[in-house]
Amino acid sequence: MNLKFLRKIAWVLTLMTIISASVIAQTRQITGKVVDQQDGNPIPGVSVGIRGKTNNVSTNDKGEFSLIADPATDELVFSYVGYVRQTIALSGKTTLSISLAEDKKDLEDVVVIGYGTKKRSEILGSVAKIDAKEIEDLPVPNIAAALRNKLPGVGVNTVSGKPGSSITINIRNSAASEQSQLYGVTSEPLYVIDGITVTRDEFDNIDLSMVENISFLKDASAAIYGASGAKGVVLITTKRGSKGKPKISYTGYIGFQDNTSDVKMLSAYEHAMLLNDANIIKNAPTSSLFSDQDLETLKNNPNKSWFDELWKVAATNRHNINISGGSDAITFFAGGNYYNETGNYGGITYSKYAFRSGMTAKILPGLTADVTLNTDFNKKNSDTYKNGGENDQAFFQQLITTPLWVPIQIDGKPVNYNNNTNPLAVTSSGNNIFSKSQGLNINASLNYSPTFIQGLTASVRFGKNNRSGSGGQYIPPYTVYNFKMTGQNGLLYTNEVLNTLTAVGVANTLLLKSTDMASSYQAIGSLNYNRQFGKHSISALAAFDQSENNSESLTVYWRNQVLANVDQYWGFDQSTFTMQENTFGEAVQRSFISRFSYDYDKKYLVEGIARWDASSNFAPGNRWGLFPSLGLGWVISQEDFFKDNIKFVNSLKLRANYGLVGEARVDARLWQSRYKVDPSGYSYNESLFGGLNPSILPNPDISWEKSRTLNLGVDASLFNNRLNVTYEFYNRYSYDMFDKGNNENFPMYAGFEAPILNYQERTAWGHEISIGYRTKLGKDWGLSTDVLFGFGNSRINRMFYNEFQLWDITYPDLKYQFGTNPNTYNSSNYGLISKGMLRTQADLDALLNKYPTYTINGSVPQVGWLYYEDINGDGKITEKDQTIMFDRTNSFGIGFNVGLTWKSFSLNTNFVTRFGGKVFFDAKSKAPASTSVNVPAYWKDHWTPENPNAEFPRYDDASIAAGWNSTFWARSGTLIRINNMTLTYKMPRNFMNKIGIADSRLVLTGNNLWTIINPLDYKDPYSSTIYDYPTLRTISVGLNISL
Repeated sequence: MNLKFLRKIAWVLTLMTIISASVIAQTRQITGKVVDQQDGNPIPGVSVGIRGKTNNVSTNDKGEFSLIADPATDELVFSYVGYVRQTIALSGKTTLSISLAEDKKDLEDVVVIGYGTKKRSEILGSVAKIDAKEIEDLPVPNIAAALRNKLPGVGVNTVSGKPGSSITINIRNSAASEQSQLYGVTSEPLYVIDGITVTRDEFDNIDLSMVENISFLKDASAAIYGASGAKGVVLITTKRGSKGKPKISYTGYIGFQDNTSDVKMLSAYEHAMLLNDANIIKNAPTSSLFSDQDLETLKNNPNKSWFDELWKVAATNRHNINISGGSDAITFFAGGNYYNETGNYGGITYSKYAFRSGMTAKILPGLTADVTLNTDFNKKNSDTYKNGGENDQAFFQQLITTPLWVPIQIDGKPVNYNNNTNPLAVTSSGNNIFSKSQGLNINASLNYSPTFIQGLTASVRFGKNNRSGSGGQYIPPYTVYNFKMTGQNGLLYTNEVLNTLTAVGVANTLLLKSTDMASSYQAIGSLNYNRQFGKHSISALAAFDQSENNSESLTVYWRNQVLANVDQYWGFDQSTFTMQENTFGEAVQRSFISRFSYDYDKKYLVEGIARWDASSNFAPGNRWGLFPSLGLGWVISQEDFFKDNIKFVNSLKLRANYGLVGEARVDARLWQSRYKVDPSGYSYNESLFGGLNPSILPNPDISWEKSRTLNLGVDASLFNNRLNVTYEFYNRYSYDMFDKGNNENFPMYAGFEAPILNYQERTAWGHEISIGYRTKLGKDWGLSTDVLFGFGNSRINRMFYNEFQLWDITYPDLKYQFGTNPNTYNSSNYGLISKGMLRTQADLDALLNKYPTYTINGSVPQVGWLYYEDINGDGKITEKDQTIMFDRTNSFGIGFNVGLTWKSFSLNTNFVTRFGGKVFFDAKSKAPASTSVNVPAYWKDHWTPENPNAEFPRYDDASIAAGWNSTFWARSGTLIRINNMTLTYKMPRNFMNKIGIADSRLVLTGNNLWTIINPLDYKDPYSSTIYDYPTLRTISVGLNISL
């Protein structure tokens, strides 16, 4: 090694030493104290960090901090929950005194309102907002499930606990007739992500980790969306990048799911005793009874239910990772997520994953561009029954109603029972119902704010979405076994095999395949102008919006499997190929939008909205419509007389909003003739042949639904904004609603259905109150509470009659009678007025002496039966005696969200309560027991001669057999439930920073935890019937990390 090279090395080392010494000399210890601006008390736990770096520290219990920084160049960032974040330049100082102000975001928070944003203090309509961080820790499959009991006026209904099942959102009792829903009509709101309208599937597939906040337009403020906003609007704003070094974060959890409560059914012994009681009263032959020996066998050797045989605890997990950052010129955000959930029996699975990326760039002074790309995939599998449509209820019904003396298998062999079905054999056969879909969409915008016109912004936005999916079902043959029977009535099983049976023969095997494709685009151009002139502020919007949607679907099937265990089309008889359905759809909407807002001195506010819409769903003469709204506001707290005399009220605003909104979501071109391919389309020479048949009569006059909506509101903030209260009253009159005519008006040989008409009318009204309180309890404790109160009601003013729901077509006079007063329509509140139970022979004799011809459903009443008020006075209890049972069946609900923090721990609990009103035993729980059907355990306390004071009637009661509802089956609707609870531990930053982690949290969460008061304790209150896939309780452990 030569001397010259060594000299160069020495010079480099000397230079590096000098530079290092210089850097060390520039950094100093920075100390300071952080206090509350209001009372001067120290604030412990405040995060203090250097902007752009991760070496954060926290203030101690005296509010003091100390860290190493460069006083000449560094900026310190101070943040704490409930306070306004501050960034302070050191500017050479080494000692700081910082005062943090409480965050008044409830007033100054910016809320997305459709084609723009507004400060909350300026909003005149009913607009609710929730930040994603408030719900991101919940172990739920999608955003809708996380919204339960979080916002007033926003209802969430879980149809089934099955993985991948739909979860509906309803805003303020929005409704759609059941028949019209078969033709694209919905009661759900419109969904918008970053300004672009999306489908419900796209809404469900976006993960909470990608969302910044969610806004809800609940009244005539939705007029900005014209002929799509009648049922409310949900607006999602996704996360964007921010200036700073790249920040990586991970959020994930693993959890376990089980039913919230077991369905309580009769044991084998109790079931047998109930049947014996009923048969003995009817003097049935001895051969139909369980003998004493049979009863003893059932009592001492109970079988497991089919539910217990198949049900298992299931697993769920979710993982998200994202990165964001940027510079003054470009910011970016990118993230991916994965969700998976397994079912509690069989091979049920649901999974989805997605990737989302976005970038915002400053191209020129005043000109910015924004691009977001999203792709998502989801997949569902199930091996339960299906008959035309996925029929999970029938599958679960068999699990719980099969008598417990029937084993699901004997010596590993599936038992043949009840129409040759056996769930264990089905799930083991390879039977599969499957579906998957994938979507790709892009959302791009340009925004230009010229410097020569202050306050003006010109924007263009374009969204393009492509979605495709496939699905189907494979039904292979499976084998069940017949066993020798024993017992006095021949219902008990031995282990002796008599024969085997192929439950699904080769001719009944099926392979069904479906595909669907959809594409859409939306283009928006807008001008926004916002200026303040002294005490006058104006805001104006003019926009053009055009969208187009195209869809196509195809369903085909094959039968007669010729190659065993082959689930592909070439394994089936090709001659059985059938095209079941092939549909096409196309719809275009064009809109002109305007909005003008004005306020004087932040005291008096006015806003007008007008939207002109045209939709190709309707005939040319009915396409255009105008949807206006007007809002007025008075901020009383800005008045001098108020500010000078009422100091504890920080803000008080009165507001009113009235307008017309519309609904155009219905199948396209119902004004034109439609045809379907019918394999028995026409008859010739006593034979049926395929052909085209009209599927539904056209309605050339069809147009959009309309809703006139009034909203009155009061917003108040008190006690230094610690207490925030909002009260709202709403009234919505909906008319020209889509409804389906009566098919019975046409003879069956006509071959077509009645048209969709603008016919139904409804009125909905209610009150909503939300109260929020935030405060500190000493130096270590914090408390936050939100109370949501809601009471709403609705009535149908005009309707068509659905003969398959409330009455049989053989009673046209009943339909006429019922239709004369449609305001009282409520199927659960329609039934007989119960007078009690005939508990003794004396009770029965007294009834028949007074009413000698008295019958119930054509039968003379018996001791132990219920008896009813004879409404029409004909001496007989029939369907004609059904009436409105109660003046009111709806209840008012109160939701509580309580958050408690202590040092690094936080506990958040959500309670659901409901008071008053009535709920009814569902009809399926009252279905008669038989030798093949078990019933709920409450039937243990049924009337017998030995138990005359039983809670429930004799089981052969004629009114029960008829399926009639009555006041007897009503119970108080009071409900108290702990909906979810989340315990969070924030790990020490000082330690985590040393290993390169900026922030980290451990999260323990329980969802659907515990029902304290259940009005119908035989089932979960979130389940509509006893046979639904149960509501699931989820316990999860999660981890959140930011680098």
